[in-house]
Amino acid sequence: MNITDLKTKNFQHKRNTVGEIVTDLDDIQQSYENIFALSKGEVPLAPNLGADILEAIGKNPDEAMRIVKTIAFKELPKQEPRGEILSVKSSYDTNGKLKVKIHFRSKITQAERTAYFYVR
Repeated sequence: MNITDLKTKNFQHKRNTVGEIVTDLDDIQQSYENIFALSKGEVPLAPNLGADILEAIGKNPDEAMRIVKTIAFKELPKQEPRGEILSVKSSYDTNGKLKVKIHFRSKITQAERTAYFYVR
């Protein structure tokens, strides 16, 4: 979407693009991606931004799931209040990367989405 087509106040610039934006569920999902990509304290002017999700890497699947769920249900609603987390699951893929599946709802539109994130 281009900023000239904007019909909402809920948007942010689309990552890795010039002049493109994301709105609604795409906006919330990108916020979740940003939160998972950062560790707390990594951004000096926003020290509470991020989630310490890296602590789940390398744990057995049950422990990783517990850590991911705890962080997702605590940090995502606090840092991105427009979304409501409905469910969280995690697993290791065949390459050993920790994959997180989050089902969420927009509190604004009530639309739902399932998104997948890799913990890096």
